[in-house]
Amino acid sequence: MKIAVYTIALNEAQFVARWAETAAPADCRVVADTGSTDGTIEKLRAAGVEVHSISINPWRFDHARNTALALVPGDVDICVSLDMDEVIQPGWREALLAAWKPGTTRVRNPLEIHIGADGVARSHFNSSRIHQRFGYSWKYPIHELIVPAAHITEQTAYTDQLRIRHLPDDNKSRGQYLPMLAAAAAEAPDDDRLAHYYGRELMFRHRYEEAIVELRRHLGLPRATWKAERAASMRFIGRCHKSLGRLAEARGAYLQACAETPDAREPWHDLAKLCMDGKDWAGGIWAAQRALAIDVMPRDHTRDAKAWGIGPYDIGSICAYYAGQHELAREWLTKALAFEPDNARLIKNSSWIFAQK
Repeated sequence: MKIAVYTIALNEAQFVARWAETAAPADCRVVADTGSTDGTIEKLRAAGVEVHSISINPWRFDHARNTALALVPGDVDICVSLDMDEVIQPGWREALLAAWKPGTTRVRNPLEIHIGADGVARSHFNSSRIHQRFGYSWKYPIHELIVPAAHITEQTAYTDQLRIRHLPDDNKSRGQYLPMLAAAAAEAPDDDRLAHYYGRELMFRHRYEEAIVELRRHLGLPRATWKAERAASMRFIGRCHKSLGRLAEARGAYLQACAETPDAREPWHDLAKLCMDGKDWAGGIWAAQRALAIDVMPRDHTRDAKAWGIGPYDIGSICAYYAGQHELAREWLTKALAFEPDNARLIKNSSWIFAQK
């Protein structure tokens, strides 16, 4: 089968060599450049990548990606959408072909994010950007998705042997995200996904009151039925209230999230943190215990790396110490240190937690 790796690019010269190398096992590599001025085009061509200059005005990520997809040769069987700041683990072609059985239209695979200095991914979720050449297109101006045409009956395969890592330039401006999300949400006011992302972005920009309004709007939409995303909006509402000093409202929002998805660790982790900050030591222990009792990690964007790392153990150890449960405090701090043995704050905590008999 013939495989193509494709993407869009704008001033990605620093990533060209790495991207060209990781995509090299493909039969063709196609990049739609949207106006680079830093030598991206020249470097890509020197690496043997097929490059096309395109212009999308007004800018939308879905239109740009659909243009890039249209430029993939028609005799390609499988398309892999790989951003310039991403890499695929070696052996990916063999893993993809092993997963792609007759009738397959799309493959899901892990996307690793939040890569630490030690090279370990702090979180990952399942991506579904590998698809057959025809019958798919990109949707949404931002936070875009690849979606099947109405006539396509999807048959999705999964492999954890094809792992993509996101290694972004954290200094790159993403200032256009908020206005694009605002425009997209206004364009499609009934779209629950856009409402959630817009509210989340408002929270990221510390526009807490506006974020609460939009996230509540998300929860009220008829199509907002995915419990994991609903709980995430409730958690974000809680964070906004907490940042505004409204702790009772924050607690209510976190409890709502716990009720929405009692089998998810993230809401219990956030509730435990709120209890710790409010010196509700018993509440913090209880919420941390509820979080740690959950061992099935979500495979979507609602996962919070802290909830699956040191978070519950760190928070729980502090609450247990001040509640006089020193043995439990030592147990949890030991487990937190196993995650981050060089964490200076945890090491400092150990000097007084382990000092107690």
